[in-house]
Amino acid sequence: MLKKIITAVLCAFMLLCTVAFAAEIKAGDTAYVVYGGTVNVTKKATYSGAVSTVSKGTRVTVLEAYVVGEDNRKFHKIQLSDGTVGYILAYTTARETTPILDAGETAEKDLNKQWASSDPDKYQHAIEMTFLSDYIYGGSKTTEGKERNFYAKVPTEWVRHDRPASLPLVGMAIVHIGDDGKIGSVKASFYPGNPPINYHSRRLDELKAIGYDPIFAEKSRTEANANTAFYATTTNEFEVVAYNEKWVAIWSEGGVDETRGSIRQCGEKDGTAFTSWKPAVYFLPRKNCYILDINNQVSTPPQIQAVGKATGLLMVKTTPDDKDYVKSGIIKLNQSIQIVDAAPQNGHYKIYYKKGIYYVETKYVNMQLANTQKPTTQYKATAAVDCDISDGSSVVGSVKKGAAIDVIKLNYDGKKSKIWFNSKECYIPTSNLEGLNKTLSAADTAKLGAPIGVLSVDTPWGEWGALTYSAEGLAKLKNYRYGYINVDEKMMSEYNKWVLSNNGDINKIHDREWVNVYGIEEYSFDRDADMRDIPGIDPADIEPWIITGKIYTIFYDGEIRYLVHEDDEHETFTYYPGSGFSKNSVAKTQTVCLDGLKYNTVAYNIDDNNYFKLRDIAKILDGTIKTFDIKYDAATNSIDMLSFYDYTSVGGELKPGDGAKRKALSSSVFLTLDGVPIKATCYNIEGNNYFKLRDITDALDCRVEWDNSTKMIWVIPARTAYDDPDEIMG
Repeated sequence: MLKKIITAVLCAFMLLCTVAFAAEIKAGDTAYVVYGGTVNVTKKATYSGAVSTVSKGTRVTVLEAYVVGEDNRKFHKIQLSDGTVGYILAYTTARETTPILDAGETAEKDLNKQWASSDPDKYQHAIEMTFLSDYIYGGSKTTEGKERNFYAKVPTEWVRHDRPASLPLVGMAIVHIGDDGKIGSVKASFYPGNPPINYHSRRLDELKAIGYDPIFAEKSRTEANANTAFYATTTNEFEVVAYNEKWVAIWSEGGVDETRGSIRQCGEKDGTAFTSWKPAVYFLPRKNCYILDINNQVSTPPQIQAVGKATGLLMVKTTPDDKDYVKSGIIKLNQSIQIVDAAPQNGHYKIYYKKGIYYVETKYVNMQLANTQKPTTQYKATAAVDCDISDGSSVVGSVKKGAAIDVIKLNYDGKKSKIWFNSKECYIPTSNLEGLNKTLSAADTAKLGAPIGVLSVDTPWGEWGALTYSAEGLAKLKNYRYGYINVDEKMMSEYNKWVLSNNGDINKIHDREWVNVYGIEEYSFDRDADMRDIPGIDPADIEPWIITGKIYTIFYDGEIRYLVHEDDEHETFTYYPGSGFSKNSVAKTQTVCLDGLKYNTVAYNIDDNNYFKLRDIAKILDGTIKTFDIKYDAATNSIDMLSFYDYTSVGGELKPGDGAKRKALSSSVFLTLDGVPIKATCYNIEGNNYFKLRDITDALDCRVEWDNSTKMIWVIPARTAYDDPDEIMG
């Protein structure tokens, strides 16, 4: 009996202590639900008559504390973030030992523990749901941001909105699926982890109330979809407001699918259920996001010390550490890199990437230092295998199969080839090279002499273009009897495959393009000569069928090529002998935009292409990753663009057009990049050489875009000419 009494006293004391030390809730407090389950919010201080539900982490405002209600149980009168007023039980049981609400900083800290990072130095933008609760689906602050144009007639909370100013931006997230570039979609969630309610069903109920419920959505009302907000496709970018090791909190402006699911959306799953969502904070798996952290972003582009090419897949990191970093993106094989500091830090280069300072490993970077002249290369090639690159005494880098390699001298010692790597002469086993394409030099082109005329693709048949052949291609064409094969079926099949292969042997001059002509050779042959070889046929019965034509020696696409034209064929071009080919054009002022700066300079529009003075282009690109200087060689009649050299101004650059009409004469000057001739159509206007802007930017591998609404040209040095470097590999 005594033991029972002592036990009862101890229990009572413990109960009193629990009650005494429980945080007291007062009217006016901001409180949080600390109970692990779902709790009803009722219209009155009763168990029934629910007007809403709340779960752990929900923030409420206490209007009245400890109101005595049904069965003498205590309730709190509260207001939810959406304005709903109701009552919630104060304790889980009648014994009043476990409160449902708690107030103060202690509750916030406890509630945020489940989302906290284990490494706060690495993840400085922790997910704090007590703060983000006002911005998730149905939160009170989701529509604070600027409203976007929206044509669907829906309530404000469904209209697209920008991120609220009260929700700090901590970076950008780029969706990916692994580092190898897999394409697909990634689920965005309403809540990080297990949701307290079925958000998806709530979304469908709300869409039904406004008349935009998806037609086939009911099948998706499952607990498995409770946390499915929408699907983001790879390369999608979102504003980041917080992140940790598992989750990335993103802002989405939302939107309503006006087709109500009748049209499948990009990345859609299960037909139609997830195409509408409110502007709010949502959550993506951390493993599916590259993060451009705000701490790494800079407002002013830094000085670039060197440029590089990725010789393998490169991970972009927030720090030069081998372990303590955040993945910020992937640089693809042969993609350009802007190097801020050519001196490695812990085996990493500091780079300028997507308007921020980041790091990549040096091992797979082929670096070119500023103002270091690159020698003329003999071949363009690619690595046939993964291998190391040596400078003769040590390994200076590595390449993956497919990496671009500039060969200075092929097989110089019988085993190795001399290449240009990391701004110096280096070596690679010749057996590790493939795809060798011989390059011309300015001296090679000079051997052509002065042009004898111009060939312009400008006839009514010009839209078909005009085929050209390399020297090797011309030899094959002649071997294949110019395509007139009557007997040998095997040879005919080989010829057709060769024509369709679209390799470097055959190229096409397009409509309204022109080239200089350096020689014309006439040819003739009997197209039916092979018919006389058929057994049983008297050769005398086969009359000659003579085909005649001309072979034009031209310079096109940076190569000496040959255009073969049969006399009886439709002429897609016109040959203009001598130097009489010209165009008339007006000197207009064209705005070119780069890095937020606007340059107004003279341009001549000829055949729907803008031609600029080469020095104006150099001046605009000076100081960027595509900067180049200009050197003229009278001996070879060539203008050499020295890549990644500071431009030497001569004065008079970037003058506006005066509106005068002038004659543009075809020019025979050769344009080279680091000594290698490139494709470039050139007109001479009053002593200055004007080039097609697209030819120059293509040679530099630089992006150019036309904004038709503003009639402005945008030059984007950090993007490649045609492949999108912002396309993330994940």
